[in-house]
Amino acid sequence: MFNVRNFPLRWDKESLLYIILFGMVLFTSSYELTMEYGFIFSFTSIFLFLILRLYGLPQAVLTAVLAFFVIPHHFSNIAFHLLLLTEIIFVGCFFYKGRKAKMFFVDALFWLTIGLIALYLINHPFVKGQALYFQIGKNIINGFLNVLLADMLLAYVPFYKLFKNNSVNKNSVSIHQFLFHVTLISIIIPFFLSVMINVWSTERYVKKEIMQQAEKNMNLIVEEISFLNKNGNKEISLQNEKLLNQLNVLVRSYQSSEYDIIITDYANLVYASSSERILAHTVYNWRKNHSVHQINNDFYEVLPNDNEDYPIGKWNKGNYLFTEKLEPLPLKLVIQYPISQFQNKIYTIFLDQLKFSLIFALCIAILVHIVSNLFMKNVKQLTTATTGLPQKLIQFEKIDWPQSYVSEMRLLTENLVKMADKIIELFRESTDMNEKLKKQTEKLTHSEDELHRLAFYDVLTGLPNRLYFQDFVKSLIQRNTSKHIAIIFIDINQFKQINDTLGHVAGDTLLQLVANKLRTLHDDYREVFRLGGDEFVIVQNVNHREEVNHTLEQMAQEFVAPFHVQQQLLYISASIGISMYPEDGEDLDTLVKCADIAMYSSKENGGNTAQFFDKSMKNKFEDSLTIENALRAVIDKGGLELYYQPKFCNEKVTSMEVLIRWQDSKLGNVSPSTFIPIAEDIGLILQIDEWVLINACKQNKAWQDSGLATVPVSVNISAKHFQQDYLISLIKYALDVSGLAPEYLKLEITESVFIDNLSHVAEIIRQLKELGIHISIDDFGKGYSSLYQLLQLPIDEIKIDRQFIMDIDQNEKKSLLVRSILDIAHGLQLNVVAEGIETVNERDILVQMGCDELQGYLFSKPISSEEMGRFLSRDRVYS
Repeated sequence: MFNVRNFPLRWDKESLLYIILFGMVLFTSSYELTMEYGFIFSFTSIFLFLILRLYGLPQAVLTAVLAFFVIPHHFSNIAFHLLLLTEIIFVGCFFYKGRKAKMFFVDALFWLTIGLIALYLINHPFVKGQALYFQIGKNIINGFLNVLLADMLLAYVPFYKLFKNNSVNKNSVSIHQFLFHVTLISIIIPFFLSVMINVWSTERYVKKEIMQQAEKNMNLIVEEISFLNKNGNKEISLQNEKLLNQLNVLVRSYQSSEYDIIITDYANLVYASSSERILAHTVYNWRKNHSVHQINNDFYEVLPNDNEDYPIGKWNKGNYLFTEKLEPLPLKLVIQYPISQFQNKIYTIFLDQLKFSLIFALCIAILVHIVSNLFMKNVKQLTTATTGLPQKLIQFEKIDWPQSYVSEMRLLTENLVKMADKIIELFRESTDMNEKLKKQTEKLTHSEDELHRLAFYDVLTGLPNRLYFQDFVKSLIQRNTSKHIAIIFIDINQFKQINDTLGHVAGDTLLQLVANKLRTLHDDYREVFRLGGDEFVIVQNVNHREEVNHTLEQMAQEFVAPFHVQQQLLYISASIGISMYPEDGEDLDTLVKCADIAMYSSKENGGNTAQFFDKSMKNKFEDSLTIENALRAVIDKGGLELYYQPKFCNEKVTSMEVLIRWQDSKLGNVSPSTFIPIAEDIGLILQIDEWVLINACKQNKAWQDSGLATVPVSVNISAKHFQQDYLISLIKYALDVSGLAPEYLKLEITESVFIDNLSHVAEIIRQLKELGIHISIDDFGKGYSSLYQLLQLPIDEIKIDRQFIMDIDQNEKKSLLVRSILDIAHGLQLNVVAEGIETVNERDILVQMGCDELQGYLFSKPISSEEMGRFLSRDRVYS
């Protein structure tokens, strides 16, 4: 039951419905249906009854009290509103303790007791006789109509769909209730409409028939007065007894019980009158203290303009007036129709209809009761006969089928009898079939369980899967309004390398072991999921972030020990990203996105840490997305530039490395270390490398054709090219389209190329060597270096990374390591390039060690093609 204390403040469907009903209460309280002759109908109680049954008595009473401030503050309005409040309290108190009854009957009890007495007391001081009975009957019928409409709305409109927690019962209408509603609505609505039609017809009669009658009488009286004034006497005086007597005789000759005739001068002094209340020699100013509404030229509606606020009483004292000047005499003729006579006609019709309607309603009620009982008796008999019908048929019991006078029920019974006979035959043949069906049912149940498991659980690990995760988090968000929710994303580091190196069987075994470790964290507040691949998720209900830290500590303990996979010990770490509900998002997609961003941030920070999401990560992610979009555009439009950095031996340019630069109009100078990884992630690196390769070959060929020094150009090739099948074709195309000889092209590859498939890479490199291309290993010693690769692969050159060159003159270990690399490389007849040289001391010690080529800012930073052309035209380039 709704009460004021738990009234919902959120803008949900319950609140919106209440606001609509509250607005209708205010509207119907301030604007009642007011008709001619002061007949008023109110529909406020319809919406108050709805609030009472949907939200409870306190809210209905509060709404009624608030509506008091919008009604006109006159005695009748206040009295009737207090009666309405009493009605709501009476009905509400009946249902307050959970009693069950039809609201119509409870309200009918009110109107036939308290309401009847209250209506008599309210109306008796103002109206008498038939008017009093009319007012009481009209208000009771109005009340019956309102409660009936409210009862029907509650029965047939599905309000329960707007309420949570089943606070409102679903619609359940019995046949008795339906027939009851149909019966009452077919009586009350026509009765209610008949009152309105009578009012409208009377008004039409007044405006048409009476006007014609008045005009006719006026014309006759005007003719006779003209005859009396045949001498053309325009001077009229109260002292002219003869004329006054003639006027009075004339007025009395047209006297009628339906209207009064008054003759006055222009100063409203009465000369003759058929009314006992309007005497001769008195002033009759019908405009004074009256509200006058002009219906036609000489036709007026005149109502008293006193302080009386009771509408029927005011109209009862009102009149319809017809006026006409009696020219050439300075007199006016007034025909006055009391409105009370039209009201009385309506009262009489209403009371007569009420009598007949009550008799008709009683007869209909008896008839409906008989029909309903007859129908329900047949239904109960049929229900009794068919209850447990299959068991009765199996046991071959004799069934007493009911005999009905209702054709539909009789036909239904006959069909059931035939059906029962057929079922008995089928039962005799279905013993074996039942056993088969039982087995099939068991298989079906098992299949359903298996389908559910396949749909919501991961086959490999047995953990709940992505679909389960999505449904679980959504339902958790809907139910959870007080606690926080942590979404903990877990990504196994270097899983792809393990999977590729040891095989998919080992990878699956590792995933199962990780799942078993994480499953130990499952409890009433934590649920573990596998989304796919090497991605796991823990969803945890928490009150504070410290509880998430406790989970992370437990997880770290589980990952301390190595994993036994194919007789090998693997030490596994994970990148972990956490998002919090509702701080980071209030829906599943946002929370997953934030946790994913935090997980990638963890990877960037070493991959063995847990990162809580914050806005800076999102900004970094958005920056990366901005760069990605801009990079796609610049590749389509050709906005990248080639720069060159020369390599030297004995102060001469011996080769050069081509580098790519990007100057964006909005982003400025974007570093290759920023956009190259993004290009590799989104697959654009293949297009970029192809463009760089072709243009570098063309540029080198152009320099050679112009007579400049002929030196090789080194082009960096992404490891992703070795996963494709067209690298050889691309190199051939670049050489063909540029005309460059193969010995002047050198491909620089990183050691990450060898991780995936060494034999496949070795075969591609051999094919490249057959073309005459030189192969250089870039950043040697920085990544997954292996001396074995130097023996297996037909490479020509290694480039020692800047990390080993920096401060080599001050670090003896670095010096020994570089010297060893040089000795091994020279022993294998490999060319050695030292990159990143920035000081003279670094240069001198490398020259002393016998390094073949030197490269770095000490000699030249990356320069444009124009500047590189000038370099190639010189013999000495540094001192």
